Amino acid sequence: MIIGGYFMQRALLASLLLLGVSACGYRPDPEDLVKVVDSPADVRVCQRLGEVSPVVPTTPGFGSAFDGMKEAVVALGGTHLYLQQTSRDWSLVRGIAYRCGTRGTVTRQTVIRAKG
Repeated sequence: MIIGGYFMQRALLASLLLLGVSACGYRPDPEDLVKVVDSPADVRVCQRLGEVSPVVPTTPGFGSAFDGMKEAVVALGGTHLYLQQTSRDWSLVRGIAYRCGTRGTVTRQTVIRAKG
């Protein structure tokens, strides 16, 4: 006879179930939700919040500057980071924060009706 067999099985099953549910509970960091764009057309209808970096080189080490830009976008309440090309070969860029869409903003819709 196994001591506590039924109760051990139930406890093990409950533990595995909780472990499985917690694995599905991923919540991304706010910086991971920032959409990065490289065309002014992508943010043309968005609200410009401001520059989040000076002109920086895209050489090795750009990752830390890029992370700082995304953190600044989140701090300003933005949704998009526009990397503005400041050199012909993309070796220099500037980060600009934008708020696009309905998250935290009021948008106006225009309805055009045809007469007839």
